[in-house]
Amino acid sequence: MKNFKILSIAALVSVSTFSFAASETFQATVNAVSDATITNTTPLHFGAMQTASGSVCTMDNAGAVTGACDASNANIALGVVTVSGLLANTAVDVTVNGSSGSNVTFVSTVDIQNATGTHNAVSDNTTTAVTTNGSGDDLAINVYGTMTVDSDLTAGQAYTADYVVDVTFQ
Repeated sequence: MKNFKILSIAALVSVSTFSFAASETFQATVNAVSDATITNTTPLHFGAMQTASGSVCTMDNAGAVTGACDASNANIALGVVTVSGLLANTAVDVTVNGSSGSNVTFVSTVDIQNATGTHNAVSDNTTTAVTTNGSGDDLAINVYGTMTVDSDLTAGQAYTADYVVDVTFQ
């Protein structure tokens, strides 16, 4: 009789199936956004500066230069970098990092315009969290700072130091 009960229970379990109350399939959706476009709208130019090692030229947020530079030079220009292609109210991190070039070093300072809040006089290599304004206007990054002569320059030649503008989604 024992074998019969075990066999009956085994048969009952193999015939039984589980039943769900209901089952549905749903979708997870995402809207892709395009990467930002970064454009050097106005190239940064300190004008002319003295050639001696250790000379320092400083540009303020209005584009005026002081120090070992010619404040009347016609080439002086505050740098403007435009970040476009971002939607309204998009949160991004902005970092601007100066560097050393051939004989000169540039240390950046920036103002970030057309974002919510105020982001002025941001120091070199500082990541700044910003949100685009509600209109989705392009971000304008005004670039200025300090150019230092690392080793003697030759008069009449142009010297450059790169700076990198990095914009990443938060």
